[in-house]
Amino acid sequence: MKAVVIGASIAGLAAARVLSDFAESVSVIDRDLPPASAASRKGVPQGKHVHGVLAGGLDAFKSFFPGLLEELVAAGSRVVDTGQDVLWFNNGAWRLRCPCGVSACLQTRPLFELHVRKRVEKLPNVKLFYGHSATSLELNPEKNRVTSVHIAQEGAEEKILSADLIVDCSGRGSKLPGWLEANGLQKPSTTTITVNVGYSTQYFRIPNAENFNWRALLIVGQPPNITRLGAGFFVESGEFQLTLGGMFRDYPPDDDAGFLKFAESLQHPALFQAIRNAKPSSSISTYRFSAHLWNHYDRLKDLPENIFVLGDALCSFNPIYGQGMTVAALEAQVLQKCLTKNGAGAVKKLRDNYFRGVSSVVNAAWAMATGADISYPQANAPKPFGHSAISRYLNSVISLSCYDQKALTVWSQVTNMQRPLPALFAPAIAGRVMKRAVTGGPKLNTQQP
Repeated sequence: MKAVVIGASIAGLAAARVLSDFAESVSVIDRDLPPASAASRKGVPQGKHVHGVLAGGLDAFKSFFPGLLEELVAAGSRVVDTGQDVLWFNNGAWRLRCPCGVSACLQTRPLFELHVRKRVEKLPNVKLFYGHSATSLELNPEKNRVTSVHIAQEGAEEKILSADLIVDCSGRGSKLPGWLEANGLQKPSTTTITVNVGYSTQYFRIPNAENFNWRALLIVGQPPNITRLGAGFFVESGEFQLTLGGMFRDYPPDDDAGFLKFAESLQHPALFQAIRNAKPSSSISTYRFSAHLWNHYDRLKDLPENIFVLGDALCSFNPIYGQGMTVAALEAQVLQKCLTKNGAGAVKKLRDNYFRGVSSVVNAAWAMATGADISYPQANAPKPFGHSAISRYLNSVISLSCYDQKALTVWSQVTNMQRPLPALFAPAIAGRVMKRAVTGGPKLNTQQP
């Protein structure tokens, strides 16, 4: 089997790693020339901002690349317990601070991608075509299978890569819908929820940072009125990377004075207090994101049988929830399981099983990401049946996580995509919610722990 992966970001690299165990050859196409060091690149416009690999994604990457975590730590990444080392202010209170056994690895996005890319480059049957763009697909006469991918490099003749299996990992700007339409096929229907999020990110050198008893700090917005948020953590350089965000065009400024003022305006001033006497060590980078976008390829009846879609090309989420890299890794695991079970021969069965499998991953991430966002009236999005009741229940779980270690642990596992969403509705948690509703609970902590 010859496989072609379009896009060499995190999703494409994960897909290439999985395919390398089953394919004779894997060709990965990306228009960027990758930096030699941990630097941002043009194809990842959000790469300069705070990024997280959730625990579920970290588990997947460790299975794909044994020893990767140790390499990252040697390069300056920090492994932290999300309950003990991450301070989280949500719904007007601080989450309980205690070990919960859910680990995160803190570093910049470029460092993580660099180490994953180096691992993929070492795979003997994987070839990366840097500086190339996929220009079109060639289909068989029946138009039920892709036979080749045309790629081009500026100033050079077009190349044609024969393909038995295609994986589109080219992100939100994917050309696949247009290619399908150009071949007389349907393009996928889409679901969008507009959030108009804006980011501003700056790095700081914080005096005596070693005295801080935490490694990351998050101040989260609160529907229906508080649209501002902030997230910061110490990265491999020792600098404090701080991203400020605002939803529904409540964008943070891109000047130093405005940045500080915006930080001070968050629901809690902890992030402002961390940086107010610190020296900026970078300029301010900005980023805009318009809407959640889900391309429903699983609903297409005439999708060529050897096309797979993974990562943001399938579904992209409001980035404030940090799900993107983790969802891509979990989708790659679904592809791995399908290939292990079905093999690469029966491609249509493989593809159908893949889309069924990833639907549970996407549904869970979509529910968590959009559930909070549609609680803002500005979203103008239809609310599913029972949304208000579910929102009240989940807000009760968040309140429980401010003092109940069991609730904190399960909440952390679910939001880090290690356990499915229904775990929050299991009797052990539902009973605690009911008890709080009937008897009340301790006063929630509003003082920084």
